[in-house]
Amino acid sequence: MWIRRGIAVLFLSAGSTLGACASEPGATAPADAPPPPPDADGGGPETGAPACDATPTECAAQWERAASDKYDALLAKPEELAAFLKAVPKGADLHNHLTGAVYAETYLTWAKADGDCINTSTHQVVYSSQCSASTQPVPTGGAFYDDIVRAWSMKDFVPGAETGRDHFFATFGKFGAVAGAHRDDDIANVLERAADENQVYVETMFNLGKNIGALAAKVWSGPVTAADLPAFYDMIVADPTFAAELKQDVDAVDGAAAGYQAALGCGGASPPAACSVGVRFVSQVSRTGALDTLFGQLVSAYEVAAKSRHLVAANLSSPEDNVTSLRNYDLHMEMLDFLNTKYKATDKSPLHITLHAGELTPAYLPQGYETANTFHIRAAVEKGHAERIGHGLDILSETGSPALMDDMAKRGVLVEVCLSSNDQILEVKGTQHPLAEYLKRGVPVALATDDQGVSRSSMAGEYLRGALDQKLTYRQLKAMARQSLEHAFLPGASVWSSLTETKPVPACAPTATMGVGDPPSDECKVALASSQKAQLQWELERRFRAFESKQ
Repeated sequence: MWIRRGIAVLFLSAGSTLGACASEPGATAPADAPPPPPDADGGGPETGAPACDATPTECAAQWERAASDKYDALLAKPEELAAFLKAVPKGADLHNHLTGAVYAETYLTWAKADGDCINTSTHQVVYSSQCSASTQPVPTGGAFYDDIVRAWSMKDFVPGAETGRDHFFATFGKFGAVAGAHRDDDIANVLERAADENQVYVETMFNLGKNIGALAAKVWSGPVTAADLPAFYDMIVADPTFAAELKQDVDAVDGAAAGYQAALGCGGASPPAACSVGVRFVSQVSRTGALDTLFGQLVSAYEVAAKSRHLVAANLSSPEDNVTSLRNYDLHMEMLDFLNTKYKATDKSPLHITLHAGELTPAYLPQGYETANTFHIRAAVEKGHAERIGHGLDILSETGSPALMDDMAKRGVLVEVCLSSNDQILEVKGTQHPLAEYLKRGVPVALATDDQGVSRSSMAGEYLRGALDQKLTYRQLKAMARQSLEHAFLPGASVWSSLTETKPVPACAPTATMGVGDPPSDECKVALASSQKAQLQWELERRFRAFESKQ
């Protein structure tokens, strides 16, 4: 009889730590590497697992069936299902806007401590130095407090004169001051919530590249066209202040990495569980911004990623149906194509590209841009070199949609699916949502939060929507968790030789005594030590075994 007495923590050497791994076997971990994950229900070494008279792989299948059966039984009990899904191991949140990820109540707590004030008519927070007769001190409760929370989020929102889209995007300007003043706390808060929901990794996006963006605006005058890009690029990198400005952009990224760890106390004797959640940053570039600044910020992202391992990708954000976004969409793709040739094709930068694309519905397309939903996703994939697509809601309106989805499946372009915000912003849910079609065509997908604080959701909340609104099975949710790590922008090879078949690489293939996620064999240890991605994937499997064996 094979009995699982416990599952050892995966990370076995100083060079193998969750969230910040060394690149070579036996190498020393970076100074900011968080510790191995702590013991926790569903997230730590298993205790009290039932005896299983079979091989490790057969036992894992038996436990997965038990978890799936329990999930099915809870579908008619939403509150119990929510608790179950909170405990389910989750891979990565790949679409996370940092400032929109923090709940309004948390922002109000910070604003109160800072002595900030709230405008009584607009509900916008202002710094303490700007308090005036039109503002009040931040309340701690009561009707005004509740009004602020509603203004800063989708809490209790009912569409009327104001649409969900307009209310959603209006929130950011209201809490922007406190969010910006607490960047390190923002990241720490996101990781605390992730740890609480048994999640192993986050890629969060926020505004970066400000110095090179400003430099680009300084050196260029007049309009920007695709034909201008080579000369414009040369002017940016040849400017005598380029190196100094780039260093400031690099320092901003590295400072954020050090800052959130200090905020959490990761260097202490007993670091919190949030320190074990891996995190990397995505440079968020506003597609509504000035073209010269936008191009400079993209240049910065490529340059910074070559110097800081904390920055892994760039993304164009802001409302895709904004007139400026629509007018400049093709040029944005030209910029990305140009920079891909400059940096990625020549191995000058490891930067990845993930793009908001297809976050469109006909109801919100302005006059003159009624066909935008017929080509944005294709352009992002083919011209913008997007390795992942955020939202992809209008895929069925794209010209040649079936062929496009087949191409995305072939290329391995994952769609980051944000169910809550899709419903709240564009009123797309249920059978109107293309998630089922993506799954049918074999396009990799993963659930993500988008702006969980504004949406009043979380990864567990997205899983719940997936279960109740999209009728996803337990195994589909599990597959999406695996896909999220497979398509995370982490260094190293995948632990899977075939994820669709859940077949590990030969070095980590199951044996009579080792299943996927169990304490690895010596050969498997070597394979894992060389890949941060593989380590996180193995850790996710360990957590699945721990969770499922208790159901």
